[in-house]
Amino acid sequence: MTENPGQNPYGAPQGGYQQGGYPQGGYAQGQPAYFTKSPQQVDADKASQLSLVFGIIGLFFFGILFGPLALVQASKAERLGSAATAGRVLGWIGTVFGVLGLIWFVFIMIAFFSALASYPY
Repeated sequence: MTENPGQNPYGAPQGGYQQGGYPQGGYAQGQPAYFTKSPQQVDADKASQLSLVFGIIGLFFFGILFGPLALVQASKAERLGSAATAGRVLGWIGTVFGVLGLIWFVFIMIAFFSALASYPY
């Protein structure tokens, strides 16, 4: 039995691996793939973040002002297609706390001035 020294009996070419059907680097046409958002999605994300920020601020400072601002921004974000549940919930909580704080402040002022009016000079 004579062997032919120039041929590989397994059928694979000699000299290393043959390149497969995948492009080099895993990218189409050698360019990296980038994800870009549409302007509407950017506006929706911005409104969602603003509603969350306004909701958090409304829990601690001026809930009567920042609570409704959070609700408006959450509505805008949802209208544009982004979820803003946390901003909406914090906006409602801030609004309720702001209204209760305003009622408490008015009650304290009425009590103070009624006590002041009944004080004999």
